[in-house]
Amino acid sequence: MSFLERTKSILSLAVMLKDDLSPDKKTIGDVFLKATGVRKEIIQHSTGYFLLVDLPEGKHVLTGSGHFYKPGNLAIDTKTIDPKQPFAELMLTPKSNYPFPDGLTILKGRIADQEYRPIAAATINVATMAQSATSEDDGGFFIQFTTDSDINITLTINKDGYISGNVPVLLKKGVVTRIIDPIMLTRL
Repeated sequence: MSFLERTKSILSLAVMLKDDLSPDKKTIGDVFLKATGVRKEIIQHSTGYFLLVDLPEGKHVLTGSGHFYKPGNLAIDTKTIDPKQPFAELMLTPKSNYPFPDGLTILKGRIADQEYRPIAAATINVATMAQSATSEDDGGFFIQFTTDSDINITLTINKDGYISGNVPVLLKKGVVTRIIDPIMLTRL
């Protein structure tokens, strides 16, 4: 004998992850959403929304990320969700492995030690410019520029416990410039 059980679930929140760089804001590749204090599976709908059903009351932190994106967080309080419009957006920032579209002026590189081990959390500054970056866990970084022409720039790389490094780079307008070899830092 079979018994069927019917349960009723209520949509608490629908979250759309968005791409900070893409003109249409659609994410690419595999993306995911996690939430603190949530035991039920978060469902990814065919529309792209992540559906949270029967969300426990209280405050939660939603974390979205993916293969091409850095983790992004959104703090929510169930008391502030409008049950008639339970929608939220979480903007994701690209990682250095992101397939940047044509027309953008991007510099990509990787920071490593003398044994070719990646160096995370190194700061990369551009002399005489406001642009900067921090290397990711794999040592990778990218910096986006707005420039009217090709320019020569100098990167200054700093990391506690290492000798700072300066690297000259010719930045080409409207293309992704890749520093092929890792930028090597030496321990103090």
